[in-house]
Amino acid sequence: MAAIALGGCRGSEAEKPLFESLAPAVTGVTFSNDLPEKADFNPLNYLYYYNGGGVAAGDVNGDGLPDLYFTANLGKNRLYINKGHYRFEDVTDRAGVAGPPGWKTGVTMADVNGDGKLDIFVSAVSYRSMKGRNVLYVNNGDGTFTDRTAELGLEHSGYSTQAVFFDYDGDGDLDMFLLSHSTHTERSGSARAASDILYRNDGSHFTDVTAAAGIHEVDGFGLGVVASDLNGDGCPDLYVGNDFQEDDALWINNCDGTFTDRVRESMPHTSRFSMGVDAADFDGDGRIDLISLDMLPDREDIFKTAAGADGYALDARRAAAGFQSQVTHNALQLNRGAGLFSDVAFLAGVAATDWSWCPLFADLDNDGRKDLFITNGIYRRPNDLDYIAFVGSPGVQATLGDSITEANLALLKQMPSVPLPNYAFRNDGGLAFSSVADAWGLAAPGFSSGAAYVDLDNSGALDLVVNNVNAPASIHRNTARAANGNHYLTVTLAGAGANTEGIGAKVIVRQGGATQLLEQQPTRGFESSVDRRLHFGLGKATRVDSLTVIWPDRRWQTLTNVAADQRLTLSQKDAAGRWDYRAARPAAPLFADVSARVGIDFRHRENDFRDYDREPLIPHLLSTEGPALAVADVDGDGLDDVYVGGAKWQRGQVFLQQRDGTFRAASEPAGDLSIGADSVAEDVDAAFFDADGDGHPDLYVASGGNEFYGQDDAMRHRLYLNDGRGHFRRASDALPDFFDNGSCVVPGDFDGDGAIDLFVGSRVVSRRYGLPARSHLLHNDGRGHFTDVTTELAEGLGEAGMVTSATWIDYDHDGALDLVVVGEWMPVRVFHQENGHFVDRTREAGLSGTNGWWNSVSAADLNGDGRLDLVLGNLGTNSFLRASPKEPARLYVNDFAHDGTLQQILTSYRSGVSYPVAGRDELLALNPALRARFPSYAKFGAARIEDIFSATDVAGARVLEAYSFESAVALDRGNGTFDLRSLPAMAQIAPVYASAAGDFDGDGKPDLLLAGNFLGAAPVLGRGDASYGLLLHGRGDGRFDAVDLERSGVAISGQVRRMRVLRDAAGRTLVIAARNDDTPVILRATGGSATASDATRHGPSTARRGSRE
Repeated sequence: MAAIALGGCRGSEAEKPLFESLAPAVTGVTFSNDLPEKADFNPLNYLYYYNGGGVAAGDVNGDGLPDLYFTANLGKNRLYINKGHYRFEDVTDRAGVAGPPGWKTGVTMADVNGDGKLDIFVSAVSYRSMKGRNVLYVNNGDGTFTDRTAELGLEHSGYSTQAVFFDYDGDGDLDMFLLSHSTHTERSGSARAASDILYRNDGSHFTDVTAAAGIHEVDGFGLGVVASDLNGDGCPDLYVGNDFQEDDALWINNCDGTFTDRVRESMPHTSRFSMGVDAADFDGDGRIDLISLDMLPDREDIFKTAAGADGYALDARRAAAGFQSQVTHNALQLNRGAGLFSDVAFLAGVAATDWSWCPLFADLDNDGRKDLFITNGIYRRPNDLDYIAFVGSPGVQATLGDSITEANLALLKQMPSVPLPNYAFRNDGGLAFSSVADAWGLAAPGFSSGAAYVDLDNSGALDLVVNNVNAPASIHRNTARAANGNHYLTVTLAGAGANTEGIGAKVIVRQGGATQLLEQQPTRGFESSVDRRLHFGLGKATRVDSLTVIWPDRRWQTLTNVAADQRLTLSQKDAAGRWDYRAARPAAPLFADVSARVGIDFRHRENDFRDYDREPLIPHLLSTEGPALAVADVDGDGLDDVYVGGAKWQRGQVFLQQRDGTFRAASEPAGDLSIGADSVAEDVDAAFFDADGDGHPDLYVASGGNEFYGQDDAMRHRLYLNDGRGHFRRASDALPDFFDNGSCVVPGDFDGDGAIDLFVGSRVVSRRYGLPARSHLLHNDGRGHFTDVTTELAEGLGEAGMVTSATWIDYDHDGALDLVVVGEWMPVRVFHQENGHFVDRTREAGLSGTNGWWNSVSAADLNGDGRLDLVLGNLGTNSFLRASPKEPARLYVNDFAHDGTLQQILTSYRSGVSYPVAGRDELLALNPALRARFPSYAKFGAARIEDIFSATDVAGARVLEAYSFESAVALDRGNGTFDLRSLPAMAQIAPVYASAAGDFDGDGKPDLLLAGNFLGAAPVLGRGDASYGLLLHGRGDGRFDAVDLERSGVAISGQVRRMRVLRDAAGRTLVIAARNDDTPVILRATGGSATASDATRHGPSTARRGSRE
């Protein structure tokens, strides 16, 4: 047996898996959801034919043991009474709950009429020959049930998926939300049969209040729904997962009987093919997080043979048509507070679980953290690319005609059937999960759909029950109590009035500094409902410090010093007071958004240019690197002013600060040498510095963008001289002629002559991604004329790589400025100044092997030792792309098609093997000759680059590698070397493009403010949009802790490219963040004596020889 780490004894050897699968002969549960393929009803005329059915767990006969109810799509539903010791009795016929005829989908149990007995609600589909209808079975208390659907006003025939009962209006009884789906694959007008419906419980009857409640009746593709208080105001909200291009919905309860869809304001993106959903506080911060499942395969052979993410151009068109941004992988939405969520699925390791249905968060090993179980598999795979090509061929289409017949039913058999294991992820804390399905005994291949967790034997460990397609249902017995000795607490809620189970109540357990929050809402996952008893794993703790219940009417009660390993029943009648949800909010934020008051009236407008049209295989755009940003007192009034650069055909603008702290656009002299005259150029970076020695800050603007090439004038960099009043004119003869896609300009007096010199970094060679761009070291003669001295003084610097950022720093404290340069596929490179020349001393500085996709570097003293350290922004680890020294990401650059053009083959490791990221279609489009070698997608399958291209072509390629994508700090050890340290997990959720250092919380220790995001990656790599900016609290020793978003007050959406610290007219610290294709955000620090380090205040423009700036 594999060694498995369980709960409090992680790392110890375990003899048995955590779960034991019990055979039907043992349990008596023989239910099987069998789906024969028929000519009149099959996956070609009903796209959800193989979605499967659900399972509900609950004690329907009041004997203290949870019973099970399964839905069968075509056959009879089944109710099994728990007889104890994992033995069950089928009482379906006697109970009268076999279900209506037609197609059945979801099931939920709830005490709908408030009589203290669990009722059963079954959702159904009425389509073609399947004349189904929804049914509410009311529990009579004698082992039988009565269909009272019509009597209670819940009768509906349509395309229902699942119902969730919850008290949305706070009147003490259970209302119902009905989730529905459509039967087509294109968005169309509203249809009642496919619309979601909200029913209000009016006592003896339910009333359709959908429209009155503000819920749109769009015919979506609803596959998942969960009710949860997602914004922490005490009113239950709804998350609806929609398949295909239809937007998911985040229905926020306004606490007045109405809802508002906040998905676009709250989530930068959702999963595209959203299926099952769940809501739980998986990270223990007291906020409810969300997961929605999608279809990203984990296996390479399936990944390359299945239809997946659309191209960047189609995504852009979908966004232009008004759809929410979507991704084709599971979305793990971390609740950040303030109504904002960040998808951290890739970082957490749960993004790819193939054709997944039911996600369930639950503490399966009783260690105090919520693990994640996911069901997986579809009996036939309609998105198999070879099958799509086969069915789409003219001959097959002629055979099909308008429909499937008995004669051509065999065509369905050509659709692949691939049994797949379910997934189990152990929560390791720190936003990390480990895949443990094999170790936990849950990896048997099959086709699973609905599932429920439930403690079937009241042992204190959660078992798993799964509804399978064309196979008996699975019952997995949890052996955690014997396997690891971890403790537990089970809480049963006895509600008052008609809400007898306290649906919507919250239970908070605190023990040893950790907090667990559970909500009472059994309906979750996919078409299923779970054990309504709330289960807390406690690890090795034998008691909990406190247990608080907050009831739906906001009464509450707290128990202290509660013993573990017991089943508690808590009653609402014993509660008192009124819980104040506002009291739980953090102290005043450390930053306030003052953008509107400050009034920098500028919106960067990125022009529509797509690099992929020229270079289809590059991993991301390089044309969205702006806007440029610079800060200085340009008019000599003692106030900091700002320059914000424009995109192509957009002029940059200087903004002058006024005495009242606002900014106004500076007037600009007319003429060909004005800033506005150069609007054709794309501004990617800028710096203020005194170029000509007259005491006034002049302005250098770097041009870039990857759109222009050759010696196009728009690629010229520009120096604008300041007349001392904030008026600028281009100095046409100041700079040497070079035509490179700039990335950064870094002023610094490297030779100590009193004149500020420049390093100008270059990002990319247009149309030649992967080749090193030419960077420049420019010497200033003191009068504002610059000479390129790269070749003479800095061997290797000019070809340093695809440079993104740089900073001057005297890292060995010899009085001479050195240069640190970072970039894509580059290590953190250190050029040490030796006798006026710059020598690459990366290895000696301890930074060799640090290759990453570095976006930024800045210098600041992070540990108070008087030495400048480095802050390094990288891609982050929340991406499809992974990198490590043993398994690097690679880029192969060569003319693989032998047609005179370069191609870039990006590879990354999956399951220990390096594979190209590009699929067969992408490679064949550029290399048609490969079709002979790979006539089918299956043949291409899990091909490596060595299998695709000749050994000569691979060996002749330029190969770039990345070993880490973690953003980090590099601490100056004081001996000419650096100590590279990764930043906390929250700093890795998105690319970091900008940083600022300062004591932002007033404790006398340097903190860090980070920002970034990047939306131009190839869709398969994911959208880098999870960041809202991040404040890191400094401990004073170079270590940092993430500050909660609501406490920090930092909530910057969009793509931040540059960030600078400045002072307002009152001397207070401001941080300005320049966003691509958006307005700047200005934050004011409120945290005590917040001061910014000089190194990040105006950028490195004051760096001088012998100084530490």
